[in-house]
Amino acid sequence: MLTLTFAVITALQSLVAQAPAALSTPAVLNNGACLDSFKAVPQGLFGSDPTSAIVKIDKVVSTSSFINGEIIGYLYTRQDGTTWLGQRRQDYMSAADSQAVNAVFSSTHLPGASITEFPPVRKFGVKTNYTEVFQVNLPPGALDPLHVRLEPCVAWPPGMALPNPLP
Repeated sequence: MLTLTFAVITALQSLVAQAPAALSTPAVLNNGACLDSFKAVPQGLFGSDPTSAIVKIDKVVSTSSFINGEIIGYLYTRQDGTTWLGQRRQDYMSAADSQAVNAVFSSTHLPGASITEFPPVRKFGVKTNYTEVFQVNLPPGALDPLHVRLEPCVAWPPGMALPNPLP
């Protein structure tokens, strides 16, 4: 009994000694429905400077009758305030989901952008290495005509210092 008590106390002391190191490691927030998103908060999106850190991810949810309630993509907000649209990370996307996210993308892409629909991320199950997210301007009044709504997924806690973005 005394040996068991000693072993438990030793294990607890080891955990307490490791706690400060664990707290100093930057947190990666990616949970729930965000698990199939392209990146997590606060990872960098196209850069490693602090302004490229993702501070918020919103789910882009379809409101059209055929795919009502389906998550068709994610809207990433960087610390610099720019917004980027990406598809869900999955091996296969239905034609309806693909059409819906491309409708949002083609209506909200920046005027100088040469790509107006998502290139395939995978072709026959093989990764294509095409860009997976594109900068967009999604005004609040555009959501209803595009048959989508934004639902908060994950955000960096307000007031908490943002670490340098993770690669």
